[in-house]
Amino acid sequence: MPSFSLSSVARRWGPGARSASAFAIPASVLAATGHANAVLFVLFGAFAVLYGDGRAYRVRGWVVLVAGLALMAAIGLGGVIGSARAGLDAGTVAIEIAVLVTIAMIGTYVVNAGRLGPPGPLFFTLTCAGGLVAGGAGVDVRELVSYTAFGVGGSMLVSMAGILIDRRKPERLAVAAASAAVDAYLAARADGPDTAAGRHAAGEIISHAWAVLYDAGISERAPDSPLVTELLDAHRRLNDAGPLDPGEDPRLVPLARPSLRYRLRRSLTPNAHALVTTLRVGFACAVAGVVGWLLWSPHPHWAILTALIVLQLGPDRVRGRIRAEHRMAGTIVGSGLFALIYHLSPSGYPLIAIVAVLLFGIEVFIPSNYALAAVFITPVALLAGLGGATDQAIGALVGDRVLETVVGVVVAVLVLRLLLPHAYRRTFLWTETRVRAAIETLVEHLRTEPVDRTMELRRDLQFELTGAMRGGVDAAHDDAAWTRAHWPGHAALILHGYRLLSACWAVPQGERMADPEHWIEWKRLG
Repeated sequence: MPSFSLSSVARRWGPGARSASAFAIPASVLAATGHANAVLFVLFGAFAVLYGDGRAYRVRGWVVLVAGLALMAAIGLGGVIGSARAGLDAGTVAIEIAVLVTIAMIGTYVVNAGRLGPPGPLFFTLTCAGGLVAGGAGVDVRELVSYTAFGVGGSMLVSMAGILIDRRKPERLAVAAASAAVDAYLAARADGPDTAAGRHAAGEIISHAWAVLYDAGISERAPDSPLVTELLDAHRRLNDAGPLDPGEDPRLVPLARPSLRYRLRRSLTPNAHALVTTLRVGFACAVAGVVGWLLWSPHPHWAILTALIVLQLGPDRVRGRIRAEHRMAGTIVGSGLFALIYHLSPSGYPLIAIVAVLLFGIEVFIPSNYALAAVFITPVALLAGLGGATDQAIGALVGDRVLETVVGVVVAVLVLRLLLPHAYRRTFLWTETRVRAAIETLVEHLRTEPVDRTMELRRDLQFELTGAMRGGVDAAHDDAAWTRAHWPGHAALILHGYRLLSACWAVPQGERMADPEHWIEWKRLG
């Protein structure tokens, strides 16, 4: 049975309030101006606020805007196709499934190859599905796009409102998290051996914090900022490099993550986790959609969305099964909650208040327990996915939702086990190859160049080390026996890479490393 244990949710109140407000503010304006029947369409644009969470304000507005434009395009596409449908014949269903699967696959690849993390591609696919239903129900496509744009405007407003109160809050939170992670790692290392997993956990949070400072422009425009100094100190402590010497240049800070173009191109191989995940998502969503249609459900897109939400971030079999269990349990309870809302038939401000509370619950609980979050997600997805069409009996509607969820969950779990069953092995070994190549390239430059001129190569090595650790964790969950036989060399290689990065930090600025050839030891770690 899925666990319903909870960790602290206090830190999620801010994102929860932003999510609720991004919908409630524009929806209330529509209700006040006599368009209460259109408030649910605002929800599609309000999803854009989710993509700005944790971003520096300097880029947050652009991220939310790009997400919003993509949501507008998705609902427009869905509306156009839906308005042309003449029923649920095989040809129409095939087109709709193909469109939803394509959106799901593109989003899955970009999110996983770019390591963009949650909320993933779900909301773009959900929005297109809502457009299909609304268009089929006769809603004008221009109205759909306009109301969605109104929600995007609310997302922009809410996302950027915090800049008036504390414009550096995202950066402060990121740096504080990085410093705390390093403290935790050093304390654990003092009581035991240095481990690849420990270095990875702290190093990943450090990398994220540098990316936030880079996005904020601080590391470029204000390199003497206290935030840069604090994060640089944490980074040096992680690498046992000690504090800056009086003569060293504090402006020499790590570079941000590789460009998105680099990340997308890097994963264009059958061995990459991102491409494997994309293929699984495409196959699972297509099968789930077809099975849902063969079961005579008027909402086969629900099965597609369920399969997508289980697989979209590329879980291993263990975490995928747990996520599927959580999804199933949350859907059953959430469907009951939706039935109550549907029975009450709220409209106008009461409906706005209910949806806002549901959005708040999703954001507050999703990091701590997905099953509980799914209780809130289900009625929101049902309301949005119905696209304003509410002519189906409540019993049949809830029954279809549960049935389609079962289809999506079963298909997703089977795909994790049966499609490309040994992909984790190829990814595991491929990430090792990437780490070795990054080490070799870095050492080649260290032979002839001062260490401080290799920042880009060190950034790339850090990126590959993170990928190798993720590949190792996935393999351990998928096949413990196989991974156990390969883990000593894998972990030693990762730790060797991190120690090379530490050694680079210990070299004074402007000087070359004394014995870079020493770091070609990785050839003996294979």
